[in-house]
Amino acid sequence: MSVVRGSDVPTSRLWLLAAVTALALGACSESPDETPDPATSATSAAPSPTTEPPTSEPPAALPSIEDLTVAPGVVGPARTGMSRDEALATGLFDADVEVPGEECGRSEPLGWKSDYASSLDVLTKEDGTVVSFGVRGEQPRTAAGLGVGSTLKDVTGVYETAEMIEAGYGQTGVFVTEGDAWLGFLFTEDPESIEPTSEVLMVEVTTGTRPDLMRDGC
Repeated sequence: MSVVRGSDVPTSRLWLLAAVTALALGACSESPDETPDPATSATSAAPSPTTEPPTSEPPAALPSIEDLTVAPGVVGPARTGMSRDEALATGLFDADVEVPGEECGRSEPLGWKSDYASSLDVLTKEDGTVVSFGVRGEQPRTAAGLGVGSTLKDVTGVYETAEMIEAGYGQTGVFVTEGDAWLGFLFTEDPESIEPTSEVLMVEVTTGTRPDLMRDGC
């Protein structure tokens, strides 16, 4: 029997054995924990979308009473002669408003919102069509700053051709017109005793007919 020495093994076979051994050692050295999880990889590659809660626009803020301008036939965006629906669309009015006072016991088709009701009133027809707006507080005022508390001199200084006649109960009205729209200023004194320093008690705007500058009871 012949013995094969290490020197007698072909060199090519040694290289093959070394390569196989290296591959086996490399496979054993891999840890199972290091194997990528397909599900985790997919999740990391595609982050889940965030859901934004639906948003709604806040209601428009009401203009301040100082921002409402009084002119013949109008107070701010509200005008005399407009329908009930048109008035409600301005956002300045409430529908079916109870008239305060024990003697009244009824409701009106329209009423100014509480932000304005202490200074402004509205008269309507039965169907809600606006007939008149009255201003009883210091605000709102005309573009020239005229309103309750202004003097006769102030009013006639701005409206030089204004008509002054008796109005209400022996009082005086000073009236301005633009087309068929009216603006009236009420003074306590009668036309014989009114003076330049007399002050405006009330303002009223109408369309089609002259303001009567009166508010009686209910």
